[in-house]
Amino acid sequence: MRLFKGSIKTDVQGSEVEFEFEVEDNATQKHIEEEAKIAAFDCIQWHYDEVK
Repeated sequence: MRLFKGSIKTDVQGSEVEFEFEVEDNATQKHIEEEAKIAAFDCIQWHYDEVK
């Protein structure tokens, strides 16, 4: 397994959050990026509404 550390930051001061995720040793770059996005989205809450 390979361990990665990532971070999320917005333009709001103090908003930076670090996270870790693991992938298999033979993971492709595409798979690593997909796992990073999943791990990042696990750290945030967001929503949207349609404007009418």
